[in-house]
Amino acid sequence: MKETPSIEHDPAILATLKGISFFSHLEDRHILGIFKMSRLRQYELGETIIADGVYDSYLYVLLTGEVEVRKNDATIARLHTTGDIFGELAIINYEPRSAAVRTTARTSCLAIDAAFLDNLLPHDRDTIYAVVYKIFAEIVSNRLRTTSSELASAREEIQRLRGEIALLQAVRMTQGRH
Repeated sequence: MKETPSIEHDPAILATLKGISFFSHLEDRHILGIFKMSRLRQYELGETIIADGVYDSYLYVLLTGEVEVRKNDATIARLHTTGDIFGELAIINYEPRSAAVRTTARTSCLAIDAAFLDNLLPHDRDTIYAVVYKIFAEIVSNRLRTTSSELASAREEIQRLRGEIALLQAVRMTQGRH
């Protein structure tokens, strides 16, 4: 991983970030404040960005590339769109990372230290918290909807397989009697 220790005010980067939903509702001064708490990180293919079970305070915004989210050696999601956010659960509930995130291509991310929320001026805090947690709620809601659909499909498949197994057992029992 290569990391840029600080991101200078760059109008091009600001314009790009304003096009990402996470930043689109924020004022330029708030985005610039987030910049101060952020690092640009570049990863090669196969590098781990987040390790399962680790504590840290970073939220990631995918800029280029692709990552896979893995739990117990299974891929549970792939993210490849500029502006995709990951690592938000650890920020919401202050618990260790619940999954690993690994690159599947050369990848660039904006790593935002969530401590920026603690450094907000009192008159900005409520507005920024509302925006950030609304975005987190949308992300988690979409992921829950996807997970619920996948769970329903898996349960249907299990039920179908149980029926096939029961049918095979019945055929075997019938063949054993003859």
